[in-house]
Amino acid sequence: MKTAPLPITMLFIPGTEKAKFVKIPQLPARAFILDLEDAVPPGEKAGSRTLVAGAIDEFGVDARLHVRVNPVDSPYLVDDLEAVVRPGLTGVNLPKTTSAADIQVVDRLIEAFERRAGLPVGEIEIMATVETVKGVRQVFEIAAAAPRLKRLCFGAGDFSLDVGVDWPHEDGVTGETLLFAKSQLVLASRMAGLEPPHDSVYPRYDDLDALRREATESRRLGFLGKHAIHPSQLPVIDEVYRPSTRQVERARRLVAAFDEAEAHGKGAVGVDGELVDYPILYRARDIIAEAGA
Repeated sequence: MKTAPLPITMLFIPGTEKAKFVKIPQLPARAFILDLEDAVPPGEKAGSRTLVAGAIDEFGVDARLHVRVNPVDSPYLVDDLEAVVRPGLTGVNLPKTTSAADIQVVDRLIEAFERRAGLPVGEIEIMATVETVKGVRQVFEIAAAAPRLKRLCFGAGDFSLDVGVDWPHEDGVTGETLLFAKSQLVLASRMAGLEPPHDSVYPRYDDLDALRREATESRRLGFLGKHAIHPSQLPVIDEVYRPSTRQVERARRLVAAFDEAEAHGKGAVGVDGELVDYPILYRARDIIAEAGA
């Protein structure tokens, strides 16, 4: 299983669009989500599974491929997993996750198909999309549901529909209800020792300024990546979530100054007018590590 670097950018590709699969090697996304759920009408589900399985066979060795399967309460989930759990698959994206039981059901199904495919148990990771009030209410239990769960994702479209608010709002400002929900994913991920969560797509793919605003906002909340629906969005997302050169240079100055102070028996030091103690030191080291990844 491909585990590094962290997938800051994840590009959705509908499971019906075989012509787009062949572009995977040339696209600069850190990972891809081949979609069997919302982008595929019921009459095309079976054919899309075949296309997606073929893409995994062809491109999964070199690219990080996830498949968004259908929800646990749908009639399609088992067939989805049976088709895509195969060598080359990095992970399964479970949409509309509302409970730890959802994760555990998918975990057991993946294990059964891993064994049948001759894969090591635990090879395929799960990322769970939380996109309802019920899911946010249960997010701490969801985050701790299974070892193969690597990260949470937020689904702004379905969540805003659930609570009856507009998204994206015409003034470009994210409402407090969505911000509260997103912050719960950050806290639950940290509590369970998961990777930082991934933010949902921004649907207006021709408005890169608005995408930047939303991505910057979620980065400040503690997200470390965002889904994309168009290749033009990838550079913006990567730039927002990757530590800037200025951040990295400053982090290195902080670490060097603190190390020198600590060698002289001090647990804090002033750098550029800021008092640097252990929490700030640890964050600086995290920034350097993120830049390296």
